[in-house]
Amino acid sequence: MRDATYPQLWAAVRAARKAGRTLESVKPAADQFQVKHNGDIVTEADRTVEETILAELSGQFPDHTVVSEESAPEFTTKPRWIIDPIDGTTNFLNGIPHYSISIAFEGAGEPDVGIVYHVPSETMYTAIEGGGAYANGQQLSLSATTELSEALIVTGFDTASMQAQEYDHFRTILNVTQGVRRFGSAAGELAMVAAGQFDAFFERQLSVWDTAAGVKIVEEAGGEVTRIKALDGKNSEMVLASNEAIHQDLVALVSAGTVPKTDGR
Repeated sequence: MRDATYPQLWAAVRAARKAGRTLESVKPAADQFQVKHNGDIVTEADRTVEETILAELSGQFPDHTVVSEESAPEFTTKPRWIIDPIDGTTNFLNGIPHYSISIAFEGAGEPDVGIVYHVPSETMYTAIEGGGAYANGQQLSLSATTELSEALIVTGFDTASMQAQEYDHFRTILNVTQGVRRFGSAAGELAMVAAGQFDAFFERQLSVWDTAAGVKIVEEAGGEVTRIKALDGKNSEMVLASNEAIHQDLVALVSAGTVPKTDGR
């Protein structure tokens, strides 16, 4: 695939690599942060990386609109870019090597694109609508797990999930699967589902910049994704992503929210 054929894909890859180099030059321990109204944190690194990405994309696509976590959180018309400069800021700030740069493009008559750059491992996950999903040029495929009891799930704990009724859903998944992990970068973990490292990803309350690129990568790898938008007027949604074999069972499990009488893992 050449730049002339898929300019949005390669612009996103270039922007992510430049942003990754910018991020690597920042010392996490010295980085100052602020707590946002929803409890998330934002650092100078988030803002600097976002500026790097926007400069690269706006230079090539000046007429496109942007949805970005730090500077432009309101939805806009297509064609648009959806950006999370550092997905996993808390990990980055604490020197934990699991954080990602997420860039998605939603076209108006052009193919959608998703890229997730896992900076610590230098893994570039890419997907283009109808063109498959790749990690550093190698085609991705999801796990072949067919039983929930053998499925390894990755998740996140948002505010809603810690409420009593919603926590039952988490307990249900914990009790009937191989296990549940929480790593702290939704975009990176969706990409890991696409790569078959996890069998499924589930989180009840995520912002669109957390999910747009990762969901595209899962779908193009052959996975199935259920998304339910929140009714709060914000750009948030529930996301459940997995291989096709266990997806409907997971949907039923999450929808029921009942806790089977089995030992937890």
